[in-house]
Amino acid sequence: MLLKGKKVKLAAGAALIAGMLAGGPVMAQKSKDTLRMGLHEQVRIMSLVFNPRPETGLFVRASEDSLFSYNAKTAKFEGLLAKSWKWLNDTTVEIKLKKGVKWHDGQEFDADDVVYTVSFLIDPKIRMRFKSSYIWMARAEKVDKHTVRIIARKPFGAAMARLGVTIGMFPEHVLGALKVKSDFGKAPIGTGPYKFTRIAPGKGVTMVRNKDFKHGTAGKPAGRIGKIDGISIPSMQTQMAQMSIGNLDLMHGVPNDLANAMMGNPKFSRSVTTGINFFYMAIDASGRSGNKPLENIKVREALMRAIDRKLLANQVVPGGNASHVIPAICMKVQTGCDYSTEPPAFDRAKSKKLLAEAGLSGGFDVVINSFPGAYSVAEAVGGELRKVGVRAKINKLSFAAYRKAQARGKQQILVAHWSSGGLPDASSTMNYWFAKSKKGQWSGRNYWHDEVINKLRIKAAGIMDPAKRRALYKEAYDRPNTQRYIMPIALRPGVFIHTKEVQMETVVISPIGFRMEGFSWK
Repeated sequence: MLLKGKKVKLAAGAALIAGMLAGGPVMAQKSKDTLRMGLHEQVRIMSLVFNPRPETGLFVRASEDSLFSYNAKTAKFEGLLAKSWKWLNDTTVEIKLKKGVKWHDGQEFDADDVVYTVSFLIDPKIRMRFKSSYIWMARAEKVDKHTVRIIARKPFGAAMARLGVTIGMFPEHVLGALKVKSDFGKAPIGTGPYKFTRIAPGKGVTMVRNKDFKHGTAGKPAGRIGKIDGISIPSMQTQMAQMSIGNLDLMHGVPNDLANAMMGNPKFSRSVTTGINFFYMAIDASGRSGNKPLENIKVREALMRAIDRKLLANQVVPGGNASHVIPAICMKVQTGCDYSTEPPAFDRAKSKKLLAEAGLSGGFDVVINSFPGAYSVAEAVGGELRKVGVRAKINKLSFAAYRKAQARGKQQILVAHWSSGGLPDASSTMNYWFAKSKKGQWSGRNYWHDEVINKLRIKAAGIMDPAKRRALYKEAYDRPNTQRYIMPIALRPGVFIHTKEVQMETVVISPIGFRMEGFSWK
């Protein structure tokens, strides 16, 4: 077996948990119309601007709305707060707003809120981690109470994706009155399908269905469960214990062994969702890390051919199977994404031959960095590489330690997961990995220094025509495959254990793999 040693170690723990879960009562909350879910993070402030974390985003996106929504099934944008829209030229979109939309406090949403939101997000005095997601906008102009124009600094191909997913609207009458803007995250209001009723730092958060939410779309429908409690319980074992005595209805991000153990209780079900999250192996081709063999394309191909991706998807990826193996580092459901190549096929004999041709028949040493959520996949990759003589050491880093090592050039190979920031557009991945800084230096995340990709991504960013834009990204996304830079391994499904009464949608574009309005009772 791929991870035979590890499976033996996990057996005792899984058996213990299975025994604990087998007989405990499970008191469903369907009768109270309340879904209680375990959270991995300690709740702080509910703001994607000032606290951009996965579980924060889960709640915030249920509370606030963007001008548009994105339908993952049709791969099209829909009007959410917008009734209609028209591009007047390559930099100006005129948006007619829906009438009668109310903030959670009962005040009316209108063009003044849109103008305020844009001004707030692009204000150089307002500091936030992902400022680059907003500064493509130059300004917003009010035409009348329900008509607004948003003007870009220059043509920006991902404008609809940013306006439809990234940029939630803020209430001018609330945020505008605050001296400390981050305080908005302590008691936020939006126009979305759910509204906050409790935010208890370190403990949890509660939302209730917004009964006045009438402007939903297929991409963002109304909520179907009356109340959702998120309870901060960082320990997965503790969450399982709480499930067993009926204090939780749902857990997310459950590892394979623990999920299998919980399925020994007939009162629980397992759901698996897919979207644009995936596992990958990135190799330093630029020499930043000092591991010279990795600069050789034959060596990089040898590493890729050494890995049986189907086996990893079947045995290691939680909720995965062989059909989840993917050919490129973007998904066709993302606007602009295209490619015509695939990573080299698994071939252990060919891998050894390539290493020999590179003068490395005796193998070489390599360090694989990984961060939470990808440790087991990194261990499996290391095991595959050792089969062809590559002596792989696994560094299991915290997310903060990974970012520090990455910035310092200490990343020989990275095995991790990527969600494209939840953005349904091909620009996100290109800009994240292959960009240069404003000063013309390669970004700290860039371990390839490929000027061809850099020029293609810059050109594609300024193209508004979908076909021309897709053709440029096709060239750009083919190069990580042909140059053996980054190998996509497989989709990273969302794995959920929940009571039998809960059901959820299975295809969703979200960094965390699910959304509030996707839950319902059977």
